[in-house]
Amino acid sequence: MEINKKTDSWFKKIQTYVTQKIGTFVAFLFLIFALGAVITIQIMTRWPQYSHLVVILPLLAGIISYYNRAVATFFFFLFIFFLFLL
Repeated sequence: MEINKKTDSWFKKIQTYVTQKIGTFVAFLFLIFALGAVITIQIMTRWPQYSHLVVILPLLAGIISYYNRAVATFFFFLFIFFLFLL
């Protein structure tokens, strides 16, 4: 389980940074919400037939991420990647 030790180390560094700067954390949360809103608008305008997936997929991803740290880490880095793309 060396991967878990490495991800624990990363999350510990992130946790230390975030807890020291709560304003940064709150701003990051609003940024994630805004990113979700942009993605939602794109899906709703381009593919309205998939509008139900806008609610279902993040819910399922959150449930799976809660129980599986590797998936949560993947989604975290995916969010960071999309953040830099925008």
